[in-house]
Amino acid sequence: MVQVPSALLESVVASSNLLAAWERVRDNRGCRGSDGETIRSFAHGGYARLHGLADDIRSGDYAPFPLLRFPVPKRNSSSVRYLSVPTVRDRVAQAAAYLPLKEIFEHEFEEVSHAYREGRGVRTALENIRRLYRQGFRYAVDADVAAFFDNVPHDRLLTKVDKLFAGDRQLVDLFEKWIRVEIYDGQSIRVLDKGIPQGSVVSPMLANLFLDELDETLMHFGRKLVRYADDFLVLSRSPEEAAENVVLTEMVLDELQLALNAKKTEIVDFDRGFKFLGAVFLHDDFYQPLPKRRNPPPPVELPPPLTLKRYFELRWRSRSG
Repeated sequence: MVQVPSALLESVVASSNLLAAWERVRDNRGCRGSDGETIRSFAHGGYARLHGLADDIRSGDYAPFPLLRFPVPKRNSSSVRYLSVPTVRDRVAQAAAYLPLKEIFEHEFEEVSHAYREGRGVRTALENIRRLYRQGFRYAVDADVAAFFDNVPHDRLLTKVDKLFAGDRQLVDLFEKWIRVEIYDGQSIRVLDKGIPQGSVVSPMLANLFLDELDETLMHFGRKLVRYADDFLVLSRSPEEAAENVVLTEMVLDELQLALNAKKTEIVDFDRGFKFLGAVFLHDDFYQPLPKRRNPPPPVELPPPLTLKRYFELRWRSRSG
């Protein structure tokens, strides 16, 4: 039986929306995906590529190709972080979902959340912290979620997506394909069994959706917080209240199957000063150091392109091994 696309799904696959999504991906000028296709080569297909993508999403035949996972050296540091980047085609598909659905996500979020949102950012977060200080909040739990993007449980995340879209099965299935995606690192292919891949277009709003429960629960208990992605402050009027906030935050995160990063979580106060989001807070003001001269980004070596033959070889190896 052929499914009739829902109104929301039709907004995703509308020709004008797919064209806007492609222009967004093109202008961002990212690297190639695991299939080896670059933005330039995708453009050669013209509108036929977008129409084919729309047909696949509408029919339910759309399936993302594995994400390309590779290490990115951090500037002025010996450590690395890992990106997992979709193919150009999959980036267009995700951007096509992002554009008409972002307001639905946005409506769900709280005022205390500042990352990955239009009109918000580091500056609005810092201003809110200063405002709370002037209301008498002199202490804070400077908190960080341990390996947040690697540990988000998929079942719980998909339950939130299902609730957000009021059970629209076609949209939920589409997001599930992006959440339970395969990862290719040049040596093997594995299915992502938990976590949100850093590098996907829809990952930021999924991250905010998952942590919205943290925001709502702390607000329900009358706590004051300012959150930027998985870094946040829970502000309080006394050291005793701050200690209570540590316990409460641990309980909420445990319910979300997450945990505080013990090495990066501490109780701070404005009189002694502390650093948050690159700014130094001291008494009733904050100071943002002048930006340092940044070295050029270190070179990144991408894994070899994944051909279909290689894809099936690695899939067979992972299942038989």
